[in-house]
Amino acid sequence: MDEKDIIKQIDIIRIKDNKKIKLKDSIIDEDILKILINKTCAFEMVATMTHVTALAAGFIFTQNIVQQKTDILEINFIKEKRQCHITLNATATHRLETFKNSRQVKGSSGGALLQDPTDSTRPKDTLSITYDQVLSLIQSHWDHSELFHKTGAVHSAGVCTADGILSYYEDIGRHNALDKLAGDILLKGMDTRDKIATVSCRMSLEIIGKIIRTGIPIVISNAAPTLCAVKLADRAGLTIVGFARGNRFNIYTHEKRIRDNNSPL
Repeated sequence: MDEKDIIKQIDIIRIKDNKKIKLKDSIIDEDILKILINKTCAFEMVATMTHVTALAAGFIFTQNIVQQKTDILEINFIKEKRQCHITLNATATHRLETFKNSRQVKGSSGGALLQDPTDSTRPKDTLSITYDQVLSLIQSHWDHSELFHKTGAVHSAGVCTADGILSYYEDIGRHNALDKLAGDILLKGMDTRDKIATVSCRMSLEIIGKIIRTGIPIVISNAAPTLCAVKLADRAGLTIVGFARGNRFNIYTHEKRIRDNNSPL
């Protein structure tokens, strides 16, 4: 959807220096997305209507309902109805039924929490980046935040190489932004072994679980991780970089991927 469909101008009153000012302000819209799987409504979520097919695909990917692109036989977004229609193969359909009937611990986004990473989700130790590259990537992430700069109302996630951002996703929900990232990776068949994720949000158990599903080996945020997220990342082989701001950052797990500016590859 176009920016004009999700950003509206409204009349507001701003108070500044004890004075009242009438002006126009940019405000972001949100809507309810329905995800229909095999012609039946399976999920509903409040979201920003951008990268919608990636959002729907990413949610069922991070919930382990689909594990590869070929599990999805067809995916289409009907803009007028705010519906994403997905057809799954038999194997993924069985996983969907298992997901619905399971009693897994659910997170704040309604999805199941990844608590025990498997060998298949563990990233390879082939990527390292310098201190300067960490800071450059988080600055680029901030510079890309068009919807945030206009509205102040979205979270964001990026897929990067060491040299810069490849794709960028924004949504009112931080979980949605990560699902858009994951879905785009799935639908494009992207090789994530040399990729880095940048995020605008605190790194909770849910957020780190979604990153682990993608196979990305490094995640950088300007915010903090939680203890459970750090423990999960440590077990899964994911490097967490937090509080990346200005000229500093913290490394919480698997430090070897983050090297001094003068260190050789």
